[in-house]
Amino acid sequence: METTFIITPHVINTINSLPIDERIAITAALAGEIILGTDPTPTLSPVQEIIFSMIKQYVRRDTERFAANGYINIIAGQHQDYPAF
Repeated sequence: METTFIITPHVINTINSLPIDERIAITAALAGEIILGTDPTPTLSPVQEIIFSMIKQYVRRDTERFAANGYINIIAGQHQDYPAF
């Protein structure tokens, strides 16, 4: 696997601040999308979809920020190869 994703303490703290049922659903959806490339939206409630979209955006932003600072190398075309992000 050549794709790098950055999960910062901000993402972890956001997930940990959720109620336990939503925490489990969001974590499973995030892992499924990042690792397996699955579409988690059929398994999420409308509120969970909004939270998931927000957290996914945090991961995307943090990954791009680290790449821009030279901490990681993002392969050109990554976003087309991995539609989850």
